[in-house]
Amino acid sequence: MRLMGIFSLVFLMACAPDQEQIVGRFERNPTAGCQSCETRGPLWMEFNAAESAGVIPRYHFRFDDGQRHGGTYQFMQVDTNLTLSLFPDSSSVLYSDLVGQALYTEYTIRANAVREPCEGLFRNCKWERAE
Repeated sequence: MRLMGIFSLVFLMACAPDQEQIVGRFERNPTAGCQSCETRGPLWMEFNAAESAGVIPRYHFRFDDGQRHGGTYQFMQVDTNLTLSLFPDSSSVLYSDLVGQALYTEYTIRANAVREPCEGLFRNCKWERAE
């Protein structure tokens, strides 16, 4: 009976929508992906849930050199893919040109990790959920 409960929990987490799986803090895995992951993505990323209905959820990115940007995010359906779109509204100097722009990512969210393709079809930069 206990095994069935554990299986149900794992099944429900695997079936959780991306909007729920993205909430939390994710840290870059330095051993996964490509050498370009360090320069192309943040050291860590954090996604907050919407505080109430009608409020857009927020994100925060921090980079190796202390630079940052943050703003709101939303999921958008593009063809058959669910795309995470970022709308920066604050940043440090290096990323100030992003404020007011829309960033359409290639992130996928699964198995407690955020992934972004790099250097080919089967290689991904990976940010794992921080505990």
